[in-house]
Amino acid sequence: MGIMDGLRSMFGVSSKQAYAGSRRDASRYDLTEFSGWNPSLGFAGSDLFGEWDIITGRARDLDQNNGWVNAGIDRRVESVIGGQIRLSAQPQHELLNRDYEWRMGWTADVQARFKSWANDIEHRNDARQRLNFGAQAKLAYLTYVRDGEACAEIRDDARGIQNTTNVLLIEPERVCQPNNQAESSTLRRGIRYDRNGAAIGYYVRSGNQNDPVPDNQILRWDYIPARGKTGRAKFVHIYSPRRVEQNRGISRLAEVMLPAKMLDRVDRAEVNAALKSAIFSLFIKSPGTTEDLEAALAPSGSGSTLDPWIQAYIDQRKQNPVRVEGAQVNHLLPDEDVVTPERSSPNTNYAEFAQFILRKIAGSLGVATPQLSGDWSAINYSSARALLNEIWRSFLEDRHYFTQHFLTPIYAAWLEMEVALGTVKVPGGPVNFYRNKTAICMAEWIGPGRGSVDPLKESSANNADAAAGRASTVEHILERGRDPSDVMAEEAWWLEERKKRGLPTPNYDVKTAPDASGDNAPNEARKQKVGA
Repeated sequence: MGIMDGLRSMFGVSSKQAYAGSRRDASRYDLTEFSGWNPSLGFAGSDLFGEWDIITGRARDLDQNNGWVNAGIDRRVESVIGGQIRLSAQPQHELLNRDYEWRMGWTADVQARFKSWANDIEHRNDARQRLNFGAQAKLAYLTYVRDGEACAEIRDDARGIQNTTNVLLIEPERVCQPNNQAESSTLRRGIRYDRNGAAIGYYVRSGNQNDPVPDNQILRWDYIPARGKTGRAKFVHIYSPRRVEQNRGISRLAEVMLPAKMLDRVDRAEVNAALKSAIFSLFIKSPGTTEDLEAALAPSGSGSTLDPWIQAYIDQRKQNPVRVEGAQVNHLLPDEDVVTPERSSPNTNYAEFAQFILRKIAGSLGVATPQLSGDWSAINYSSARALLNEIWRSFLEDRHYFTQHFLTPIYAAWLEMEVALGTVKVPGGPVNFYRNKTAICMAEWIGPGRGSVDPLKESSANNADAAAGRASTVEHILERGRDPSDVMAEEAWWLEERKKRGLPTPNYDVKTAPDASGDNAPNEARKQKVGA
């Protein structure tokens, strides 16, 4: 009996009476559907205590050993971040008392410098000197999806390049309580907070607690402030909270971990059953006794005796064996029978069951089910277009959230160093950088393009929207994953180069031939058909 039931019994009030006047069924205890379902509100800051390690470990195991989950994570990472995400600086020139022409010139210079730093051939943007910045962003986002959060320290190390900013990605479990201290209102799971609940610093274990190599440094915790004296980010930590007071992230796979593991086991059972059935197994059913078989199979000279007619049969087969090309024939004793087991499958509806579970996993990861299974056979243009529209909103939302909370602070730290070095000029000088930091450091990030289901139809729709003023050409270029400035510069150079070589200007007003139905026929062709 629960506490509430005990109190009601104490005062002589039944469950039915207590909730007879409930305005909503959701608050009732007397309904069978709600029997035993009394979850507590809990505290978001400690709900994951003791569970995070288990859930994250299982998520990583699924990523490593479950092909469906691994494919789903990879597809999402490829769609949201890709391997070459690019900076698009967006300073608010109006607040800086500058015009749009200044903005375009300034952003071109900044983006070129950032691109050079991000793609340094010696990877000096990476503290471990392994990855360029795009690959770091991809790995950080993968960690964010699988583990629920991503962490990085922004460092300054002299490595032979002018801008010393570099990034050290950190496994989330290394942010933890120093020396296993008890948690308090200002120190929770390795994160130090001020009285308003803002993170002001992180305790990072110098070595991973799961590293099998013994090292005294593993027992050391380094305190890294969230920001330096000038407000420059020194540590970035991203997770997607679902509650206001939540302080750590949780894997996207947590909600579908159980069905994913079930599918993994059923999949293995199905494959094993098919493998066993593919092997032609034979079992001998003999009317003889155990003693007869032992005597028949016993080595000669063992003192065993055989029935003379059995011995004569065996000798006859040894002298005159039966041979069939491509097959092995085993001789049986008289009256023995061969039993072939029937093929059995643990789940006759395996394909439907797998699709059902895959839909759950795909929904949790925010990808399309065909992206997990690789089966696009049941998809037509309309369903593919609707599916692409749905998942694309999820990709854009996640890209914006991740880049603004993880990549933009890194860009701002890099830009602050450029301003301090004098290689990038800002209106009002370096001091004004801090007065207008947000206006100067605002940025968007260009990731992989949306893709196209039917390029002809979608291009025609884009042209119609641009002509009617419902969308801009820049918007359409961004949807393809390109930088509009690069496209314009390439086009200007290409046109000039064609003139130098005496080639005519390309004809962009090319009409496609009408199909049999006339749906794709250009307007002029349709008019001619009407006139005829």
